[in-house]
Parts: sequence; C-alpha cells; structure tokens
Amino acid sequence: MAIIKVSTSVFSKFKTVERALQKALHDDEILLAAGKYVETITIKKQVTITAKVMDHVFLEGVIFIPKASHVTFKNLTIHPTTQLFVEGTITLTNCTFIGAASNVLLSLNNGRAFVEKCHFSGASDVGVVLINHSYAEFENCYFENNEKSHLLLDQSTAILKNCELLKSQHAIWLKSDSKINTENVKIHHHSGTQIIVQDQSTFIDYGSSIEHGEGNGLFASEKSMIELNSTVIQHHQLPQLWIQKSQLNLSNCQIQHGKESGLMLREFSEGTITNTLFAYHKIANVQLTLESLLNMTDSQIHSCQGVGVQVKEKSIINFINTTFADNVLPQLFVTEKSICTVKEATIKNGKQVGVFVEKDASCSIVDSHIINHENTAITVIGAELFILDSDISQNKGNGILVVNESTATIENCTFNENNMPHIAGKEKASVSISQSKFTGGKSVFMVENCSLNIKESEFLDGTGVQIEIVGQTRATIHKSKVSGGKSNAIKVMKDAMLQISESQISTHKLPQIVVNDSSIIFKNNELLQGDKNGFIIENHSEVLIQDSFISNHRYPQIWIDLHSTVDLKSTQLTEGQESDIYVQNNSTVHASNCIIQNDKFQFNIQAVNHSKINLVQSTVGNSIGDTFYSENNSEITHNLDEVN
Repeated sequence: MAIIKVSTSVFSKFKTVERALQKALHDDEILLAAGKYVETITIKKQVTITAKVMDHVFLEGVIFIPKASHVTFKNLTIHPTTQLFVEGTITLTNCTFIGAASNVLLSLNNGRAFVEKCHFSGASDVGVVLINHSYAEFENCYFENNEKSHLLLDQSTAILKNCELLKSQHAIWLKSDSKINTENVKIHHHSGTQIIVQDQSTFIDYGSSIEHGEGNGLFASEKSMIELNSTVIQHHQLPQLWIQKSQLNLSNCQIQHGKESGLMLREFSEGTITNTLFAYHKIANVQLTLESLLNMTDSQIHSCQGVGVQVKEKSIINFINTTFADNVLPQLFVTEKSICTVKEATIKNGKQVGVFVEKDASCSIVDSHIINHENTAITVIGAELFILDSDISQNKGNGILVVNESTATIENCTFNENNMPHIAGKEKASVSISQSKFTGGKSVFMVENCSLNIKESEFLDGTGVQIEIVGQTRATIHKSKVSGGKSNAIKVMKDAMLQISESQISTHKLPQIVVNDSSIIFKNNELLQGDKNGFIIENHSEVLIQDSFISNHRYPQIWIDLHSTVDLKSTQLTEGQESDIYVQNNSTVHASNCIIQNDKFQFNIQAVNHSKINLVQSTVGNSIGDTFYSENNSEITHNLDEVN
C-alpha cells in the first residue's frame, strides 16, 4: 500500500485529488496537506483519502462513488456543492460535512456507508439520504441545522449509535419499507415531528431520548412498526407518540411532560406496553381510538391534567398490574363500544372519577384496587361493567354508580369507607352482586326502574341505610347477611319490589326493614336483635313473610300501617320487647301456621283503627298478660291451635 501525498503547493507533484486518483492503485492512501481542494471527482478504486489535521483540509465539489468502489475518508471537512453521491461503499471517519450550498450532504443509492465521529450540518434540504436498498451505520455522529431532515430513508436501512440529532424540521424520516435501529441517541429541538415512520417501515430503539419537539415525538403510519426499549420521550407540543394503522411495542420507557397526549394509538393500530411510565400530560396520558388494540403490563399512568387513559370508537385495551394515580379527569375512560379489561391493577388518588364507562362500552376489572378518589370510583352510563375479586374503598363519591340502562356484575369484591352509597343505580340500571362484602357507609341505593340481584354477600356496620330500593325497582337478596347498621337494614319504597330468601338481618339502630308503598316476599330468613322494629310496613304495601324467624326487637316486631297487607306463613316471632304484631289504620294481617311467643309484653298481637288480623292454625303465647288487643272498629279473628 502506497501513500500519495497531495498539496496545493507549487512544489507538489500531486496538486489535485483527481491527479492522485489517476496514479493510485488498489488500497493506496491519498494524504491531503492543509488547503482547499475544489474538484468534481469520480472515485472508481478502493482507496483511502485522509488528512493529518481535519480543521485545515477542505474538500469541495461533487464527489461520486460508483458501484464496486470502496472509498474511505478520514479527517476531512467536506463542502459538497451538490452532494457526495454513493452507489458503492464509503467509510467516513472524523469528517465534517458543511452544506452551505447543498441540498443533500450525503446520498446513497443502493450504496453502503460506515460513518464514525462525523458532523453533518447546514444542508438546505436533507443531511443524509438513503434510497433503493442502501445501508448505513452511524456511530458517535452529530447532525445539526439541516433544513428539512437529518436522515431520510426510502427502501433502506440504517443503524445509529451514540449520535445526536437536533435543530431541523425533522430528525429522521422513514419511507417505503425502510428500517432504522438506534441506540443511545439524543434527538431534540426539532420544529416539526422529530421522527416520521411511514409505508411499512420499522423504527427500533434502545436507550435513546426524544425531547423538546414542536410537533410529535414520533409519528408512525401505514402498517409501520415501532419498538422502543428504555426510551425517554418528553416535552412535545403534540401527542408524543402518534401511531396510526401501525404497530407499537414499548418496554421500560418513560413518556412524560407533553403539552397534549403521551400516546395516541388510532385507526386499527396495535400496541404492547410493558413497564412503562406515562405522566404529566395536558389532555391524556394514553388515547386509544378507531378500533385499535393495546395490551399494557407493569406500567404507571399518573399525574395527567386530563384523562389518564381514554379508550373510544370500538377499541380494545387490556391492563395487567398497572397503576393509575393522580389524574385530574377520569383515570380510565372507556366509551363508544370499546372493550377494556383490567387485572391486578391499582387505581388510586384520582382528582375526580376512577373509571368512567359509557356509550355501550364494556369494562371488566379483576383483582384490582380502586381507592381514594375525590368523586365516584367507577361510573357506568349506558354501558356494562364486570368487577371481580376487587377492593373499592375510601372514595368520596359512590363506590360504583350505574345509570341509564347500564349493567354491572360484582363478584367477590369488598367495599369500605366510601362517602356515598357503595353501589348506586338509577334509570333502569341492572346490578348483580355475589360473594361480596360491604362495610361502613350506605351500601346499596337503587332508584327509577332498576334491577338488583344480591346473593351470598355481607353488608356490615352501615352508617346509612344499608340497602335502599326505590321507584319501581325490582330486587332479590339470597343467602346474604345484613347487620350492624346505625340506620335501617333495608328500605323498599315507591312501588318497588323485593324478594329476600335464606338471609339474616340483624342489629340495626332503626327499624330493620321499612316497606313503603311497595311489596316484599320474605322467605326462610332470620330477622334479629333490632333496636327498634323488625318490619315497618306502611302506605299500601304488601308483604309475604314465610318460613322465617323474627326475634328480639325493642319495638313491635312487625308494624303494619296505612292500608297495608301482610300474609304471614309458617313463621316464628319470639322475644319481642313490645308487641309482636301491631296493625293500624285500615291494614290487614293474615297469619297461618305461625308461632308467636312473648314473655316481656302483654298484647303481643294488636289491631287498631279499622284494621283486621286473622290467625289460622297458629300458636300464640304470652306469659305476662293478655294476648290480643283491638280498638276503634278493628278485629282479631282466630282459629288457633293453642293460646296461652
């Protein structure tokens, strides 16, 4: 390998690069002395062109490297009048490209480039262009102030490591099935979208930062693929990640401090996100729309001034072990026939609602915690909710609010310390509760033509009415326990209907069951130890009590008033501290096959003010006084098995 020295000195044998190339053989080195070389050259050989001191060697003009040629440039400052055009292979080390009069600094057409420690700046259009299946590797390179984009790839591939790109309209633009891999790259301060990926192209990154852009951080469309690992994206004016008709994979990333959204996934896009943080956005941390699909695992969604996650227009989203916290608007918002599943998640400290589901959407929540919201934990409007094995506690609004023909299925959940009813339903809502536990507060409130089904559940220590059913609502309670409340256990009002079976109601401070202008079927239950009445039945109500045990109330165990009717079958009333049955004001009781025993108060059966009691095949006992009392056109008739 020979070294050919070139100098602009009058004493030099080779004064031009072109003359040196004519002399050079394969693998020769052309060493340029300090000076400016203005030439248009075609390099058809495998040679190295280098300089001892980069700052003093300037190469200007049009340089063409055809196919099969392999040229190495070292320590050069290149001012191409048009561009450095490569169809062969070029290696660039420690070079500076300055494009004061150039549209493109380096252009590859089915060429290859290996670039290290180079600086590209000042192109009036694009810094580096790769087209037609070109390939380039850049390491420790710096791109600055190229007008439209630093890198443009069309049907080509590039690798960037430890580079920095700044101050252009765009940093990287991929078209037509191109691919780029970046690692530990800094991309910042571009006036438009920093990275554009289009037409089935692929962008893969590890450990880079994309920051401070006036547009999107990254925009992908038309069946493109984005894979980011340990990437930081922040401080963009538009959605930081905009994925459209494309696929996204995020792992160990941080997306935060955006002026709009963190992620916009739209138009049939698909995404997988693992161990990633979304935080501090103005509109939404994550938006999913137009039939897109997203799976998110082990991630954090917090501190958005708007919505934590918004899912709309028939999209599907799945969360596993994800935390939502401190978002100002709903932390999770699902709408417009979208589907959401949440598993092993924590949704906490919301400034308003935890989960908001509406407009025919569906949300399933499993093994999760929804706690400490300034408003309702979960709101469902014209939609459906399934929640299993979860905890809904310490919210200032309802635990779950279900309205406008919505359905909610609640299984094996716990509700504690919610300031408003744990479950509230209105406007034809349908709620099913099973194997769940409600503690404190007011447990269930259903109004306006709702449907409620409860089985195998517990309602404990309520500070308000534990279960209230109002306004033509239909409800069933089966194999459940309602106890320890400071108010009523159950209220049924305004033409509502309740069926209770195989359940226990006990130890409430106010009448345990209140029925007003409504009806109850009460079968095979226990009603025990109330501080006041067991039943208050009034205002045209109708009640069937069958195969039940009613005991130990301080006031009349069954109080019937105002044109109400009770059918009492195969039921035992005992240990009442006042009357067992008290009927007044045009009300009626028919009792058959019952046992009514009182050892503490005489007149355990009373009828007053135009009321009637009929006892058939029943046993009535009173150890301290008379059994019956009637007045004011009332009557008690009986065909008793036994009267003591």
